[in-house]
Amino acid sequence: MNPATPPSRQGTAPTAAPPTRRAAPATADDAAPAPTGAWQASVGAASNADLKLAMAASGTVLSVFTVGHMAGNMQVYLGRERYNRYALLLRHAGAPVLPANTLLWAARIGLLASTATHVAAGTELTLRAWRAEGRTVAGTVRQVTRQVATVVDRRPRLALPGRPMGVPRQMTGTAQVYRRAPFDGALLPGRFDADAPRRRPRGRRRSVPQMIARSMRSTGAVLGLFVTYHVLDLTTGTRPAASRSFEHGDAYGNLVGSLSRPVVAVFYTASMAALAGHMVHGLRTAALDTGLTTTARRVHRVDVAAKAVGAVVAVGNASIPLAVSFKVVR
Repeated sequence: MNPATPPSRQGTAPTAAPPTRRAAPATADDAAPAPTGAWQASVGAASNADLKLAMAASGTVLSVFTVGHMAGNMQVYLGRERYNRYALLLRHAGAPVLPANTLLWAARIGLLASTATHVAAGTELTLRAWRAEGRTVAGTVRQVTRQVATVVDRRPRLALPGRPMGVPRQMTGTAQVYRRAPFDGALLPGRFDADAPRRRPRGRRRSVPQMIARSMRSTGAVLGLFVTYHVLDLTTGTRPAASRSFEHGDAYGNLVGSLSRPVVAVFYTASMAALAGHMVHGLRTAALDTGLTTTARRVHRVDVAAKAVGAVVAVGNASIPLAVSFKVVR
C-alpha cells in the first residue's frame, strides 16, 4: 500500500471521465418557449377552440357596446341641453333604487373584463401560431421593421429628364448633382438577402378582406391607443389629452372643445377606419367560430351584416369630428 495514496482511492482502478453530452439542436419549440406561471395556468391551459370562443364572445360584447355608444353620441346633433341630459342619464341610471354611477361602473367593469379577455386570448393564439412556425417575438419585430424600411425605400419618385427613376437629387450651389443614395441602414435587407420580403406577383395581389384580416393585430393596437386616449380626454379630463376648457358635467362642451383641435379630430377620424376594419372581420370571424355560417347563404348574410355594422359605426362616429371642424356642431 502506497502511503501517498488517499485511503478512498487505494486499490481501485482509475475511472474514466464521464462522456460529454452534446447539446441537442435547437428546435422550433426552443425558439419561443411556452409561457409559464399564472399565464400558463389560466390562458395557456385553454384549447384553441376555447380561446376563439372567448374572443368571439368578448368581441361581440364590445361590438354591441360600440353600436350603442355611437347611437347615443348622435344626440350631439340635438344640441347642448339634450346631449348633457343624455350624459346625466347614464350617470344616474337605476336611481333612486341604486346609487348614482352604480350601473355605469358595472358597465365599465364588464367592458374592462371583456377587453382583457379579448386581448389575452388574442395574444395567446398569436404566440401559439408563432411557436408553430418557429418564430420569436424579436424575430417578428425585425421582420416587420425590414418590411417597413423596404416600403419606405421603394417610394415612387418622379423621373425627370436626365435623372434615372429612383435616384434622389442633391443640390450643390447652382448645379444639380444626381447621385445614388440607397438606404443602407441595418434595418433594410440587402438585395440578395434570402430573408428579404419579396414583392408579390401582379396576379396575386391581396384583396381588401385579406389585407384587413392580416392587419387585425395592428388595428387592435390602434384601437387600444384610441380607447386609452379617449378615456383620458373625455372621461377623466387628464391634461394634455383633454382640452383646456374641460369641465366635469359639461359633456357637450368637452366634446366640442376636444374635437376643435385639428390633430385630435384627424386622430379620431383615422381611428374609425381601423375600427371599421376590425369590426367587419371580427364579427365575421365570430360568426364562423360559433357555427352560425353553416351554409353559403348564411355566410353571405353574415358578411353583409358585418360590413353594414362596421360602416354605420365608423361613419356615425367619424361624422362628429367632421361636424365640429366645419362648425355644424359648436
